[in-house]
Amino acid sequence: MMDAGTDYAQRLLEVIMAPGVRAKAELLESLPMVEEGWSWQVPALPQRPGREAEVREGRPPRRRRGLHHALARAQFLHAIWHIECSAIDLAITCSLHGPVMPPAFHHQHIQVAREEAEHARMVAELLQAMGRPPGHDPVHHRLWDAALACRDLGDHLVVIPRFLEARGLDVNADVLPRLRDHDAAAHAVLERIYLDELGHVGIGTHWHRVWCDERRIDPEQHFHAVLQHHGLLRFPHPAPLDYAGRRRVGFSEQELIGLDPVQYRAVHAKGPAV
Repeated sequence: MMDAGTDYAQRLLEVIMAPGVRAKAELLESLPMVEEGWSWQVPALPQRPGREAEVREGRPPRRRRGLHHALARAQFLHAIWHIECSAIDLAITCSLHGPVMPPAFHHQHIQVAREEAEHARMVAELLQAMGRPPGHDPVHHRLWDAALACRDLGDHLVVIPRFLEARGLDVNADVLPRLRDHDAAAHAVLERIYLDELGHVGIGTHWHRVWCDERRIDPEQHFHAVLQHHGLLRFPHPAPLDYAGRRRVGFSEQELIGLDPVQYRAVHAKGPAV
């Protein structure tokens, strides 16, 4: 008979492999609450997570016009939709890779996954209303590939919430002021996502520090070491760093300056911190 921890881990894998957001959301609602003393062996992750049948992998189209253009907004929102789909799988992966973490760690990451599923649902409704439903454009799996490359939970807590999701804060903070006058419905959805993602990144920051403290590792040094190991800073930032948002969720000044020293110095040379 399968013990409770092993059964839980198997059910997490079923969420990752479920064929689409609705199926993932239904499985998430039925997950049991992790209890003290549960344990499991971390299983191998699948090469690709489950997606709707109509979703195909490929190079997403380049947006050649600004967000004032309906097609460009639809392409942008399609990219956001798949990021939110991927975020479900990434939150589940964090829980899966933390068998020795306390129950609160798992409860919070399952709640994150549920919120990501709601985000994906809301963006899908926007796309349906625009006549370009999910699956209309190809998607990439670079976010999932980043999760596959993580060596341990410490890597996951840096790469997933503190790097990938934090970049989502940067993008939303940059886009929201420009989107307000062109698409009120999309603006409302992305604003909701931004506020929720602040909480998600904050959860990642908290548990990253817990993980480091348990191992007597300096969290700032570990943060930068993980980014360097995975070569994440080779990729250009998709938007200016959201200093205000990142500080709200626990980024230190050393972490911020290490992400983009040139931008950090330029912003802070202008006066008060933003």
